[in-house]
Amino acid sequence: MDYKVCILAAGSGTRMGKLSDSINKAILPVNSKAVISHIIEKFPPNIEIVIAVGHKKETVIDYVKLAYPERNFSFVEIDKYIGPGTGPGYSLLQCRSQLKCPFVFFAADTIVLEDVPAPDHNWFGIAPVKETEPYCTVQIKNNLVFQLDDKTKNDNKFAFIGLAGVRDSEIFFKSLENNNTSNSGEIQVSNGFNSLIEQELVPIGFTWFDTGTEENYAETNKNFSGASKFDFGKESEFIYFVNGTVVKFFADEKIAKNRYERATNSLLGLCPKIDGYRGNFYSYKKLTGQTLYDVLNNHTVKTFLNWAKVNLWKRIEITPSEKKQFKKACKDFYYKKTMKRLKKFFEKTGIEDGETVINGISVPPLKDLLDKIDWKYITNGVPSNFHGDLQFDNILVTRDPVSNLEKFILLDWRQDFGGLTGMGDLYYDLAKLYGGTTLSYQLIKQGMFSFDTSGSSVYYNFYLKNDLLEAKEEFEDFIIKNNFDLNKIKIITALIFLNMSPLHNDPFDLMLYHLGKSQLYRLLNNK
Repeated sequence: MDYKVCILAAGSGTRMGKLSDSINKAILPVNSKAVISHIIEKFPPNIEIVIAVGHKKETVIDYVKLAYPERNFSFVEIDKYIGPGTGPGYSLLQCRSQLKCPFVFFAADTIVLEDVPAPDHNWFGIAPVKETEPYCTVQIKNNLVFQLDDKTKNDNKFAFIGLAGVRDSEIFFKSLENNNTSNSGEIQVSNGFNSLIEQELVPIGFTWFDTGTEENYAETNKNFSGASKFDFGKESEFIYFVNGTVVKFFADEKIAKNRYERATNSLLGLCPKIDGYRGNFYSYKKLTGQTLYDVLNNHTVKTFLNWAKVNLWKRIEITPSEKKQFKKACKDFYYKKTMKRLKKFFEKTGIEDGETVINGISVPPLKDLLDKIDWKYITNGVPSNFHGDLQFDNILVTRDPVSNLEKFILLDWRQDFGGLTGMGDLYYDLAKLYGGTTLSYQLIKQGMFSFDTSGSSVYYNFYLKNDLLEAKEEFEDFIIKNNFDLNKIKIITALIFLNMSPLHNDPFDLMLYHLGKSQLYRLLNNK
């Protein structure tokens, strides 16, 4: 049958905490797909989808257009989505002109596992709940919805899940228009569904996952991705995998812009070809192959390093004025950024800098270690083309179909180096790689590390595979043969761990900090 789908994605997500500060809650990822993707993909490609937008509307529009360029979307901008008199009922009423036919209604914070039926009759999606007050609950009689009780304490066993089929759209909207009563300051969609009870409203049970609150969103992610996995994600950037397309989001639009520009200029041919770019997002086709972590062996590591030397790390001749600019960028990147990140770490964790016993070794305050660093030596960089986050997980290994030789594609590149997009310090790429041979991020993602405290003593442990240790030896051999300064690389690597610490969650943030601190101590004291 001919029908439409209406997704309400206008709300500000006040119950999502900081998660909705930079993005609409409908675009938050669940198992590497936006919540709204789990909704869209329930319906055939020919079905028109009407989306009500408001809060961070551009993140909804840009995402769906990049992820589903072949689909037919209509967007209705809701004029009011915060404060008294707003709510799902108000938003849905504003979509009325687009819904002069049967339609499926979907709240943007609802995910279900089952197939969604067409609205060939009026039906109401329900699921069992323990508490009734947060929801619109239903009374059922003779397998029909008998009564709706909106956000009250009662003995009902089932709640409306924000999913319904509306066959009689004209009756529904007339009722919604004539009943502007509010509950909890919002106009609810139940104002319209009450009229459909008289037309017969059939309850349909679904396996329901609610993503409308910070707590429920976290629980839904655990259910979809597995609670045993360590959360490596960041609140300021997300990655999505949608039907063979990779979509990247950055809260800072400038980061997306700079990454796009680097991909189409200095990294052209070295990274995936960007197919789409909109606001905070860019996209490219998902490539086949394995990461260098997955195929780690001495031959492939050696081949990659020689490839990078020729194709990536191209030295850049700079003018005296550019040299001054580059030196400033190095100082900002290594010194100022480190101090800024450490301040963030101390504020986040409440830890005070002081003497610490790390894995049985007494280490002085970090400030004392930082004061011992020869910053002129560290910030004397080598201007070159760069990746910026070069680790084995960001290197895709493929094979040339003709020669059968290994090919490399660089993923997840950095947007700049100290504000510069056209060049960076070659030593930063080398240090990033070295950090990846020191700490296996692949195993960290699997939770294969530990961190414990006892008074002023801390203990950490992490696992490494033999192939990574062999790769480290191969890398060190490459560094020595090419006359790079291994000690400098090691110091920058320690600074990288310190810089990373505030960006991750407990206990990995604590382990990174103490790992970086202990490494600095050993390097600066020749231990």
